[in-house]
Amino acid sequence: MKKNNLFLWAGVLLIILLGFTACATASKPTATQASTMPQTITPSRTIAPEPTSTPTPKYFLAQRVQVVDYIALLSNAAAFRGTISGQIAGSADEIINGTWYHGYRSMIEDLHTETGEWPGILGEEYEWGHSFTPAQLSDSNKVLIDYARAGGIIMVTLTPLNPWLHDESDIAATPGSWEGPESALSAVPAGAGLDDLLDTAKSVHAAWMRKLDRIAGALQELRDAGVVVLFRPMQEMNASWYWWGISSHLSDPGPYVRVYRAMHDYFTNEKGLDNLIWVYSPSSTHGEDTRSKRYRTVDWNYPGDDIVDIIAGTNYEDDMSIVDYAVYATMGKPLGIAEYGPVDVSGNWDTSQIIQRIRKDYPRIAFFVFMNSYPSSCWSLITNRNASILLADPFVINRDDLPWNVR
Repeated sequence: MKKNNLFLWAGVLLIILLGFTACATASKPTATQASTMPQTITPSRTIAPEPTSTPTPKYFLAQRVQVVDYIALLSNAAAFRGTISGQIAGSADEIINGTWYHGYRSMIEDLHTETGEWPGILGEEYEWGHSFTPAQLSDSNKVLIDYARAGGIIMVTLTPLNPWLHDESDIAATPGSWEGPESALSAVPAGAGLDDLLDTAKSVHAAWMRKLDRIAGALQELRDAGVVVLFRPMQEMNASWYWWGISSHLSDPGPYVRVYRAMHDYFTNEKGLDNLIWVYSPSSTHGEDTRSKRYRTVDWNYPGDDIVDIIAGTNYEDDMSIVDYAVYATMGKPLGIAEYGPVDVSGNWDTSQIIQRIRKDYPRIAFFVFMNSYPSSCWSLITNRNASILLADPFVINRDDLPWNVR
């Protein structure tokens, strides 16, 4: 745990008072890396205590306004104050499966054992490779609730299966799959469009609402436990690979915008989900032509300032280059990276370099969240090198460094 000096956190505390493999485990770091950046604000730190296998109980849950204000404070600071660490642990109840490469034990507890630190943000997918039953989502929520009660920030991603091809009538028997025709990577059927999801006369509307009701039920469980959620639905919408992406509406962002706004309205006004922090999460364009059939600019599908709280895209680059940063900076919202991983998935990538890159070139990035790993793809912190150096950097904000946890 790093203890930050009073100068660094004075502004933060004032706002809070006002607002109330096979991937193998990464090799241990061998040398501390020094930053070449001038340090306008330099937090002090102490050597991390011996790690324990379970989170330290806390008795305080951060409120929605505190999380939003703190991320905004980091993103808008005149001098770089730091960036919050994060790690996605997997999909739904898979995060409690200790035998899998992307479970909570592998992604979070093993990371703590190696580094002595807990990531500031714990992420999971409510749907990705297949749909999960309410009971499975509830099981995963127990992990999220415990992490929030220990002072962490929770992020939930929704990568929905294709509702035209998976109607949710019996997800226990037919959960769908990533490889099947109903995959999120499938296409909208010929002659159909995203606006069909909002048309009560269309059969796909009923399937879509069953999905939203199931997801809302899990989010309500977190709300009732007092857990604030960075909610990241239907990401990478400016790219072509998902069924909600640009392939279904190449010349008009309107269909995606209407679906996103309708979901926001339904979850907020019908389901009472006032614990959600809405995250708009486009794909990096990787410097490619944004007039092609593959990408549009990161702001092309933007649903609107009135419903988006944070902009946090996905970024897979070995050098943490964010080619769309200049566009992000004009959009007027706090910024983060909600899904990150290296292109080199061998497990030999040096994680410690990213904090130096953020400080030097992307100081408005208030948080970064690593993708979980798979047996053939080492994206996570624990399955790459020098996580101890990264998480010990005084400008990396881990769970115990979040202002509501500082004693």
